[in-house]
Amino acid sequence: MHKLTYKPGNTMVHRLYPITKFIWLIIGSVLVFIINNSVLLILTAAIFLLILQLVDPGIWKVRGFRFTIATGLLLLILYIVFDKNGHILFDSDIAFLILTSGGLDYGLRVSGRFLAIVFLSYLLILTTDPNQLAYALMKMGVPYRYGFMFVTALRLAPLMEEEGRTIYRAQLVRGIRYDKGNIRKRLLIIKQFLTPLLISALRRADKLVFSLEGRGFGKFPVRTFRTQTHPTTLDITASIILSFFFTMLLIINYGGLI
Repeated sequence: MHKLTYKPGNTMVHRLYPITKFIWLIIGSVLVFIINNSVLLILTAAIFLLILQLVDPGIWKVRGFRFTIATGLLLLILYIVFDKNGHILFDSDIAFLILTSGGLDYGLRVSGRFLAIVFLSYLLILTTDPNQLAYALMKMGVPYRYGFMFVTALRLAPLMEEEGRTIYRAQLVRGIRYDKGNIRKRLLIIKQFLTPLLISALRRADKLVFSLEGRGFGKFPVRTFRTQTHPTTLDITASIILSFFFTMLLIINYGGLI
């Protein structure tokens, strides 16, 4: 399984300015809650999934992606099973297998919103260099200390994940069983796992502090940037296309073409 992290590429989505992608993630997340047509929401999620597939053909191997799809399907099934509003579409002798229009519509709506937002987030993460996103935010006025904190968190997360895997394997070699024992024993095992992980995180933070102090971090209120990125005509074109796309969705949603 591949990690959910930035993957370099030369696709159109990769070449977009980080702030452009970030803004459209926020706009798209808001608009999918405004749209209440279940068919449009599922169609929007499917389009975002298609773009994901084009950007990263191995998206199905990314850690957590299949779980996301399963969660979306589970939400749909739960609403179908427990929401019995509307007229009956499929009758059955078993009560919870009765399919109603209200349950199906609301299930598609919730599942579509969930999947659309997650797919948009995947697009941002997989195609945006965290460094460039942080630098772009700093250029917009965000204090560079917060930008550095953002970049550091993204860089240290995979290291902490690998550290946790190492601790887990080391404890397995020493005979610790995570799949046996009562609740009290499992809580003790979790404590034994988290303690060395926390100590490792504190050591890394301590080393980082001394490194920053030695380099004079924070001495000057304004900093320079080695990598210069700017919005291009591609960002304008993409924004126009997305504006047209979401405008059409809103018009269809509110019956403007009927």
